[in-house]
Amino acid sequence: MEKMSARDYLTPFVEVGRALSDNVDNYSVMNLIAQRITETLQLKGTFIKLKSAEGESLELVSSHGLSEHFLLSEPVRTPDSICFQIPSDVKCFPTIKENEEIPEQERMLFEGIRSAAIIPVEVEQDNVGMVGLFASEPREFNRAELTFAATLAAQGILSIFWQRRVERYVEVERAYLRTFQEISSTINETLHINKVLELVVTKVSQILGGKGCTVRLLDPKTHSLYLAQAYGLSQSFLEKGPVDAQKSIVENMAGRIVVIEDVFTDPRLQYPAEVVAEGIRKILSIPLSVRGKVIGVLRVFTGPRAPFTQREIHFASAIAQQCAFAIENARMYQRVKYEYQQMMIDFGYEGSGQ
Repeated sequence: MEKMSARDYLTPFVEVGRALSDNVDNYSVMNLIAQRITETLQLKGTFIKLKSAEGESLELVSSHGLSEHFLLSEPVRTPDSICFQIPSDVKCFPTIKENEEIPEQERMLFEGIRSAAIIPVEVEQDNVGMVGLFASEPREFNRAELTFAATLAAQGILSIFWQRRVERYVEVERAYLRTFQEISSTINETLHINKVLELVVTKVSQILGGKGCTVRLLDPKTHSLYLAQAYGLSQSFLEKGPVDAQKSIVENMAGRIVVIEDVFTDPRLQYPAEVVAEGIRKILSIPLSVRGKVIGVLRVFTGPRAPFTQREIHFASAIAQQCAFAIENARMYQRVKYEYQQMMIDFGYEGSGQ
């Protein structure tokens, strides 16, 4: 094949860069990329596929020169598939013949494809997409051609990748805000603390992807933390034994947030064997404090996962603070109610029912 000049490769990058800087929508940019790859490399067609936002499947984000019959055909879910799974490295097929072991061989021959190359595209050390190059005649794809296609496609894929990341960030922030507002509204509407705590442990566990969540309150006489509310944890785990404030993550009693990243090696657990047996691998433990006094602990329990982020810790801390104030308000109400009832008794109104 005739060697292409540097200008032939440069022009598509200029066009794509201009489209990105002009804030052209990502999928229009991807269609431009597929078209320019096809035209520059003189191919029959090109497709670009990307992992879905959930990472469970491949999504066709752009194509040029290929029929819908070929592009939208039933996925081939075998380890040898070249069109429906991202390869770990570049795969080239200089000549596609009827006797080759390619699951999509029949479809490719029917499409008029006689050679192909599948190139993985990496973002942050993870293969998140792939480019398929298809020619109507047998040909060898050289390194410059493969690099050009992968690099041009990566420009668009990176843009989509970052857009998805921003959208996920915004959605998480919205979920945090909705949860915060819901708990605040519940606190304002009721003095039934159990209803508030039930909402807290449920929402915090769900938002943080936890296995479960508990709120334990401090009994100042026994220095134990008794269970006030729990979500997602087995009854046997919850009844494992008394939780001693001086033995179970002691730093909480000093008002400090504690993150246990590995329950197998951290010495601060009172019941390490029971924690491991429950399938718990990480714990976020936040003191419930009112006016500098610790009245309890909110704990989030998870299985294996990435370390807790500062954003997650700040969210859980804000909820814990709300929770602490709700508990204190409920206790204050009960004290005032009791004192009022005693006063009514002192004045001889004990039979009034008021």
